[in-house]
Amino acid sequence: MRKGILLVLAAVVAVTVTVVIATGSGGDDVVSHCDSVAAAEPDARGREAIEKARAALLATGAGPVLGMSVVDLDDCAEVLSWKEHAATPSASVVKLLIALDRLDRSGVPGGAGAEQLERMLAASDDAVASRMWSEGGGPAIVRRQAAALGLADTRPPEDPGQWGDTRISPADVTTVYRYLASELDSDERVFLTEALGGISEHAADGFGQFFGVAAEEVHPLLAKQGWGSSAGRRVLNTTGVVRDGHLFAVALLTTWPKSIGWDDAKAALTQAAKAALASTTKPSPVPTWAAH
Repeated sequence: MRKGILLVLAAVVAVTVTVVIATGSGGDDVVSHCDSVAAAEPDARGREAIEKARAALLATGAGPVLGMSVVDLDDCAEVLSWKEHAATPSASVVKLLIALDRLDRSGVPGGAGAEQLERMLAASDDAVASRMWSEGGGPAIVRRQAAALGLADTRPPEDPGQWGDTRISPADVTTVYRYLASELDSDERVFLTEALGGISEHAADGFGQFFGVAAEEVHPLLAKQGWGSSAGRRVLNTTGVVRDGHLFAVALLTTWPKSIGWDDAKAALTQAAKAALASTTKPSPVPTWAAH
């Protein structure tokens, strides 16, 4: 039962399209039995994926910073990592912790409460997040969830009101998804996976969410994106769960100079996510008749 970057001050733009990208039977698509994950050095394919992901970002110019973690939730093993313990501004990815904390304290909501929690995740609604952040004690939410889930790199924002400046690492994000898939109570898991699987094309503030792990051609089961600004840099994060034979938790967290536009950063991050996911494809087994 577990569980902005600077808050957007502009008027909220209505969500225009909601596209459910999770296929199958909701929470039943995202089930794992991992109570821990084994670290591993990337193989040759993994090292190539890391270099391609980094190259995609660097092609935009000097200055992007990338951290990555890809975890196989069926094998309970790390597949790919790069600066996976580097804590970076979470932007709206912290809404995962806000949602888990709300479930911890109150259980699965009904009626308007369910609609608001779903909207905070699927449409990344900052107004809902701000209210739930305040109701949950702000930074106390991060401290509670970091302790409960064992998030070694996660810490609250220095300014208690700026939930998006919560620091989190790629490794901690994949730990959150592992927890959701393997340890969360079934009804809460189904509720969250349906909300995260219903990511809208545009967020409540009008920002396009179909990039990175949530790019339409990737077909994720779940996704939670983040964007904003912190310490004079753009922040653009893409996280989620995909199935490519096995079930994988994926997190790519990035910061950029403000000289790089959002569209260029999104395109580069999408290419980086595709490169990272290429490392997850497992070769087909050799038929027994061809093994001699």
